[in-house]
Amino acid sequence: MVYDIHTLQNRFYLHGNAVASLQTAIPLLKGKIKLSEIDAIAFPDDGAAKRFSVLFSDMDLEIIICGKTRGEGDTRHIVITDGNAEGKRIVIVDDLVQTGGTLYECGKVLKEAGALSVNAFVTHAVFPKESWKRFALGGDRACFDKFWVTNSIPTVTDYLPNDGIFEVLDLMETIINDLDHFSSI
Repeated sequence: MVYDIHTLQNRFYLHGNAVASLQTAIPLLKGKIKLSEIDAIAFPDDGAAKRFSVLFSDMDLEIIICGKTRGEGDTRHIVITDGNAEGKRIVIVDDLVQTGGTLYECGKVLKEAGALSVNAFVTHAVFPKESWKRFALGGDRACFDKFWVTNSIPTVTDYLPNDGIFEVLDLMETIINDLDHFSSI
């Protein structure tokens, strides 16, 4: 089973008798949204919007899509291409985070556009070289009210601070449920 695969082309790396079962951790986030005042979902790019927006169609949420262009080095330019952030409580949804530059820039743009609060959710918190520290309280990218991640990479998430910003969502129940209901047909 693979959760929130980064690009669908990756499913073709599995050969022979392997059957890829593509799953999602979005139901974990939806549970958190239902307990919050979040009224909008933002995607950092068209790819994330295409992968995830349909999973929120049963909720009354504004959909906001950002677009990015990469510059030299680690620079990127983010704009809102669809939707309105003004007065919204937003969660940015993506499959993974590494250094978090795109999420950070997206969060900044949404706040500049009048968002009341901005949160983030990713299934896979890669965070090489402890780059999560930049999002923790006092970090230079501490722009999110809440940053939800799953424990798909426990060698990283086991070290995230309990600072009110990061919250690790446990995949175990989801995996067990998906295994119990797995069908290769």
